[in-house]
Amino acid sequence: MTPTPYAIELGRRAAPALEGLRSAIDPLIFEPRDSERQFVLTGGSYAAAVILPKLLDKIRETAPRVRIRFLPIAADFVDSVERGRVDIAFGTGPPRSARVEWLPLLLDDMVWVARRSHPHVRAPLTMAMLLRARHVVLDNLRPVVGDEYHEAQFLLDEVRELRTAQALDFEDGRVVASASDLSHAFTAVLGSDAVTLTLRRYAQAAAPGVIQLLEPPHRTPKVTIGAVFASGRDLGVNWLLEQIKEFLAKDR
Repeated sequence: MTPTPYAIELGRRAAPALEGLRSAIDPLIFEPRDSERQFVLTGGSYAAAVILPKLLDKIRETAPRVRIRFLPIAADFVDSVERGRVDIAFGTGPPRSARVEWLPLLLDDMVWVARRSHPHVRAPLTMAMLLRARHVVLDNLRPVVGDEYHEAQFLLDEVRELRTAQALDFEDGRVVASASDLSHAFTAVLGSDAVTLTLRRYAQAAAPGVIQLLEPPHRTPKVTIGAVFASGRDLGVNWLLEQIKEFLAKDR
């Protein structure tokens, strides 16, 4: 039977209302084995490398009808979480909003990375090696993630961190490139003699066994990675967060 033009138009007009009804019901009913649902997550390269692969394996075993949509994080991610366009956003600090919640997931530390065949950078890393090496640094990412990531300044501005550690002068060409994403800086180091400061778990997940992870010869802060999600009781989101917490705890 072919639907009439009237039926097609009626279906088109009813679709938003039906979607709104589904969105209202989904948070109240969730059974991992049986529920069919798409979760929308947002994050950067760190979450994509450290959290997403293991999450996909986990839900394949426990919730075969669940699907994940992973989006790059944007400046308005808090608004997207508040409005229900995003279920979980991954980042490095609690946002300044009373309408969302923050759940710390893991504590990471920072390491220098260099390719294994680097001509003069090797363990144990020294300040002399860093002075001699060329650097790929992370740009300040505030224009991308906004002021919500107020804790992340040390990671987004490696130059300041190094100046604090050992009054280095970067006016002599040692900084050969800057990047706005962890993965871009990391990839540049893989194929060159440059070095970069990054997060340990990201380096381990992104290129296991093919790069040197070098302990910094200076002080570096710990970095808390957590999840931002809407306030209220969404059983599906709560379940998903529990799965993430479980496999991250096993990796400690």
